[in-house]
Amino acid sequence: MEEVMMNALKKVFSIVACLLCLIIASVSFAGHPEIPRITIDELKKLIDAKSDVIVLDVQLKDIYDKGHIKGAVSFPWKAEVNDGDVEKLAKDKLIVTYCDCGPGEADSSDLANQLIGLGFANVKVLKDPAIRGWKKAGYPVE
Repeated sequence: MEEVMMNALKKVFSIVACLLCLIIASVSFAGHPEIPRITIDELKKLIDAKSDVIVLDVQLKDIYDKGHIKGAVSFPWKAEVNDGDVEKLAKDKLIVTYCDCGPGEADSSDLANQLIGLGFANVKVLKDPAIRGWKKAGYPVE
């Protein structure tokens, strides 16, 4: 009987451990939901209206080189962005970051969060499907 109880407790413990791992993983990959998102259609309208917007492609440079939103600047994600990295970016302009990370936009939302921490006031993340949705819609890439 004790062996049956021990096996049952082991199973319960395993299930609880798996659930905790799933919860931790979902929080880790959620990005920064507090940062405003912008849809591909909203960004396209801003670009078409020649609004003063800076679009940052957070993907690796070789991925950027294979095709990016027309006019976007390559700004590969890194764990710690400092003032020297952003000295050429205007703090008073709208900045939109994007990647191809899927739901949560992990890299682009992390960069957006870092930019806000460095004093940029108007930063948004291109909402998933980001670059994939942009290309699928037939919007301009270069």
